[in-house]
Amino acid sequence: MNRIGVISDTHGSVRAWEKAMEILEDPDLIIHCGDVLYHGPLNPIPYDYNTLSLPELINNSAVPVLIAKGNCDAEVDQQVIKWPIMAPYVHLWWHGRHILASHGTHFSNLREQMALFKPDLVITGHTHVASLVREGSIMYLNPGSASLPKGRDPASIAIVSTSQITIQTLDGVLLHRQDW
Repeated sequence: MNRIGVISDTHGSVRAWEKAMEILEDPDLIIHCGDVLYHGPLNPIPYDYNTLSLPELINNSAVPVLIAKGNCDAEVDQQVIKWPIMAPYVHLWWHGRHILASHGTHFSNLREQMALFKPDLVITGHTHVASLVREGSIMYLNPGSASLPKGRDPASIAIVSTSQITIQTLDGVLLHRQDW
């Protein structure tokens, strides 16, 4: 694997998934940081909200999709999405690096746990705000929301390669880049 696509907070948006897949150009793996289908009570409904079509698109992915359970994800979602979604964390070793993904609902608790796990990369969603920050030996990545961005940045996703991490808008504009 040479590239991992990272997406979060699609909240039932078909357009968000389709645009992300165009930008990712067939990655070797996709990590979804949760809030896949439901928009949640604190968010507006995306204009292209379709909880029947989005699972079909995800299920038909030609590459594996690893999903960390978000605060808006429910057990019923697992009935329509074939990829496992109920795990609160996704752990993987990739090119000698330990990557941990979580939705990030309780980020302060997650940061405390990272002192024990010592991963190379921690990926979260939840805030709907894109960020890429290094703290000591740990890189923290939030790809932002692919459907309902908050803050000043538009809808975005991330690409992790063996040499760098980028965050891009769904129009392909580079927001952040960090070598690692």
